[in-house]
Amino acid sequence: MVNVAPQSPLIQFLNNFRFEVDADHVSPCPPLPFAEVDPAMDGAGIAIPGAPIAGAATASGGVANKSVLNKSSLNKNKNKNKTSFGGISTGNAQLIPAFQLRRLHQQPSRNAFTAAARFTWEMLDITPPPGPDFTRLETKVMLSMQKRDRERARRLQDIQQEAALSVAEFTRPLYIENIAGFEQTEALFQNILTACEYVGLIYKNKFNRLRPSQFEPRLRPLLAVPAHESYQSNHAFQCFSIVFAFNTILPEHPATEELARIAQNVAENREWAGLHYPSDTKAGRDLARRFAPYLRDAFAATYNAVHKEWV
Repeated sequence: MVNVAPQSPLIQFLNNFRFEVDADHVSPCPPLPFAEVDPAMDGAGIAIPGAPIAGAATASGGVANKSVLNKSSLNKNKNKNKTSFGGISTGNAQLIPAFQLRRLHQQPSRNAFTAAARFTWEMLDITPPPGPDFTRLETKVMLSMQKRDRERARRLQDIQQEAALSVAEFTRPLYIENIAGFEQTEALFQNILTACEYVGLIYKNKFNRLRPSQFEPRLRPLLAVPAHESYQSNHAFQCFSIVFAFNTILPEHPATEELARIAQNVAENREWAGLHYPSDTKAGRDLARRFAPYLRDAFAATYNAVHKEWV
């Protein structure tokens, strides 16, 4: 008997709201059938696997209505209230870029010799984590960093703020924070953070590297140690993915170097926090570079919309 692994919540979400993707055109499939509930059951419902939840649909409709009201407001300052979702601060962008994630899952291999490997973005040629000897050297470096109390104290506030990534880290140096007319740019940044968190967890599970404090108990992290694996740094992957995306859209923009500096600083702060090895940071940046073409294909329409906002 074959044991079938249960689907992740994200895949279940995408399967409940099915779409057909043809190039940049997305059209909905016929809705999944709802089960009829016997009124005699006096409100007792039946849990049906795979069926959409009516309450969730109602809630999403309410959010959509609020979004329309915000866009039609005469106040040019956008609502900056953030909510937390999956370790990321979410703004006006959608919580899950479902269309773009479906496009990733429908991209076939471009290599004729690996045509059977449909999702090539899940198997990018990323250098595996170092062995135990090199890891031991990295923990020695991190122990020496831990002794630098003044530098750790200087970085502590940034480390705590960056625990939940926010698009404000990248909109601020572009001077578009609280300014109307750049909604597509902010939405793209937010969706990249969300999509790359999802993709990064796939690679973390593949490499399955212990966290520094698990390898070296003398390390004292400044934040709670996440439950998932260490390699690669998802903070580095997410931040550099934004950098490479914006550089693809506007390579001549003078702020691209500042965005790269911010991404590097965020990644290094995770090292100072005791959560990542330096090699995790490098792997996150390498994964962002290799994943960039797939990200561009999945978000092609949004890339064009962002370009129109700036040109």
